[in-house]
Order: sequence, then structure tokens, then C-alpha cells
Amino acid sequence: MVSIKHVRLSNSTFKAAKEPGLVVVFVGATSGIGLGTAKAFTKNAYKPTVYLIGRSKKSATPLLDELKASNPEATINFIETEISLIKNVDNATDEIKSKEKKVDILHVSPGYLSFGGRLGQFSPLFPEATFL
Repeated sequence: MVSIKHVRLSNSTFKAAKEPGLVVVFVGATSGIGLGTAKAFTKNAYKPTVYLIGRSKKSATPLLDELKASNPEATINFIETEISLIKNVDNATDEIKSKEKKVDILHVSPGYLSFGGRLGQFSPLFPEATFL
């Protein structure tokens, strides 16, 4: 396994490469692995454009402030939506497409996998899904 020392060294050289304008979309970056990845990327990238997609901009405001403080040259965008609905994914995608010519990195890490079977309640609108 690669040591954390080597990961940090690699991350530190990322900004020095001066590759400006990378566009990155993080889905599920308000906690867990996505959060850590968004923080590390934003801190170490050179003038990136970062999109975070999450359920609550109000809850994400401290994170957005932290990301901006870690890299004042970054452009940070938050799209508030619930991605469990495909129409919301389409709307978020359309919003990004209207502003960007390309997306360089898509990081998707929302939710979790339950090994204990289905959890939640039955929905008559989506009989194949369960909702907590």
C-alpha cells in the first residue's frame, strides 16, 4: 500500500504542475471519503472549478467557506438537490453543462450499501425503492 507520506507528496506537486481550469464535480462530498477528497483536491489544485452536489447548501456553507479559504483561486459552486431522483440528476447535469465545456473529474461517493437487506418505508410512487 502507498504510504500517506507519498500521497501527500504527490498531492503537493499537483498545484506546482500549474494545470489551470480543471473542472471537478463531487457528488456526495459533504461527509466521508467525498469530503476528504474534495478538501484535498481543492487545496492542491491550481485554479480549479469545483462543483459540489448535495442536499443542503445551508449545511454545506462551512465546508464551502473552508474550501474557498484553502484555495482562494478556486471557483466553488454548490448545487442543492437530492440525487436519488433522476430528474434532479438531469437538472444538475444541465446546470453544469450550461456553464462548462468539459468535466475533467467526476467523483461520486454518496450513500452506503446495506448488507442487512432493505431498510426504510415502501413508496407507492416508486415500488422498487425504499426510503428512510
